[in-house]
Amino acid sequence: MRKQGEFYLKLISILLAVVIAAYVLFSVLQSSGSGYALETAVYCEVGDGVTVSGFVVRSEEVLVSASPIVVSELTEGERVGSGQRVATGYQSGSARENREELLSLRRQRDQLAAAAAGSDSSNAPALDAEISDRIVTLSAQTAQQRFGAMRSTAADLQPLVLRRSVSGDDAALIRRRIAEIDRRIETLSAQTSTGATAITAYESGYFSERTDGLETVLTPERLETMTAEDLLNLDETAYSYPENAVGRLVKGQTWYFAAVLPEQQAAKCEKGDRLTVNFADSSLQGLWMRVERVGTPEDGKCLLVLSCERMLQNVTALRRQTVDIVFDTYDGLRVPKTAIYYINGETGVYILESARADWKEVEIVYEYGSDYLVRWDKSDTDNLWPGDELILTSDDIEDGKVME
Repeated sequence: MRKQGEFYLKLISILLAVVIAAYVLFSVLQSSGSGYALETAVYCEVGDGVTVSGFVVRSEEVLVSASPIVVSELTEGERVGSGQRVATGYQSGSARENREELLSLRRQRDQLAAAAAGSDSSNAPALDAEISDRIVTLSAQTAQQRFGAMRSTAADLQPLVLRRSVSGDDAALIRRRIAEIDRRIETLSAQTSTGATAITAYESGYFSERTDGLETVLTPERLETMTAEDLLNLDETAYSYPENAVGRLVKGQTWYFAAVLPEQQAAKCEKGDRLTVNFADSSLQGLWMRVERVGTPEDGKCLLVLSCERMLQNVTALRRQTVDIVFDTYDGLRVPKTAIYYINGETGVYILESARADWKEVEIVYEYGSDYLVRWDKSDTDNLWPGDELILTSDDIEDGKVME
């Protein structure tokens, strides 16, 4: 009896497994035979453009020094005035070390003097407010990557924090330390007076620590006659900069970007147009640039020259760059090409509405990849809207059809 019971139990288990397998297979076949899928209409913006490699061009001159050792005094892209020191040249390593120590001691003296002047805690609330303002400013400059301004703000913030932390009992100790520093400054000043040479800017502009030999080759004046072939044949390695170069002075406010484009792409713009250009640098995204010149077509290619009067401080170190140039921007609802139907001269889609196919006429604005961008008409809620479920099917379909 026990063996017979085990036999029936195995038989029931096998039958149950067969029923479950049949149910799963039926569900899969039913699902695959539904004949349609759904995709949501989504609002988006699409740019019509091209990705090219080109050159940043500026009005610039190389700065040189006769000193064997040179140390820059400014950061990349920092604004410099006429006659301002941009770097310091030294005749020996010891002269450089003395100069750096001298500058450090002077900063320490200024900070200690400010701390001693603020040892009275009666102005603590005013100091707290000033420190808070400087921290907020420093945070904003950090987010904007304004490194020169950051250095200046941090230098102003340090003595304020020191003043806030010093009590009246520390004043005498600070004054003694200032006297020691003064004696050391006097000694170092005598030693470095003949060992250092100031390298100054002969006119105002922006300082760059970089040089590449193209400063006199790629100039704004050269762009007026340059051809697409000239730019394509430009060999960056063929040019060298002076051995005694210490950087370059970028002049004016206007800078340029020159690149070679396919003729059909260059035909989309003309002189005076403003295009959106996206550089790799996050601070140079969505930059408006003016079309200065569209060159004569050469073997299906054209030279395009763009100009900009903003953000020069952010491009002082750039030369060859790969950028995205956007000619036009379109917005609307993204619709797969497989969802579009052409019926009786009308273009439209079917959306799923209460288990039925509902026809919506659409106007195609732009084609890209496997999708279309269609106009979003907000004047009527009966039009296609974001969030509508588009019916994708190869089966026969008509307005009002029940979708199973």
